[in-house]
Amino acid sequence: MNLQEHIRRILKEETEGISSFVDELSNAFDISDELKDEVVKFIEDSNCKKIEFSNFKMPAMGLALHNIVLINKEVFGRRSLEFALFVIFHEIAHQYQFKKYGEDIMYDCYIGELSIEEAAKFMKHTEEVADEFAGRKIRQLQKKGLISKNFRSPQMYKSLPMQYVSNMIQQHKTQIKRMNMNSPEKVSEYFYNMVKSDL
Repeated sequence: MNLQEHIRRILKEETEGISSFVDELSNAFDISDELKDEVVKFIEDSNCKKIEFSNFKMPAMGLALHNIVLINKEVFGRRSLEFALFVIFHEIAHQYQFKKYGEDIMYDCYIGELSIEEAAKFMKHTEEVADEFAGRKIRQLQKKGLISKNFRSPQMYKSLPMQYVSNMIQQHKTQIKRMNMNSPEKVSEYFYNMVKSDL
């Protein structure tokens, strides 16, 4: 555990934006207080520093960086509460991974010495684990009767071809190198600006 995380735990620092985030979720889906508490606890236990709903430029449902989690507002419009929660839990699972591996290891896929093949395997694995992690949390809430039991969690990354992941990493690595970005903060800024829309 690094010093910053240790201090956060001692102070029980609240995730920035958590109150308005849960309010938006509750307004969209009218969730119970018990479910709100479950969502807040899950997010704060992950050591997530900041979270918000946002408009996206790209067809993605969420983005997890070491310093923020963004959830696409599209989860409100055409999706169920259960799907919205799955997306949230998937992205928060990455926060637990940052906690476990550290931000430098996670960003090594783009600015480190990992080969494209190694980076793709690592990336696909972390995404599959995040899917499984989110699925487990959904099942817990279903057992408690807090959400519909009819929802089945998607396994979005299991069938994703490794070549697709490799191509994506290669594309980002090339762009990141061209822009001379060589720190987790710069890479985080790159993905943030690529995804978030100000509209």
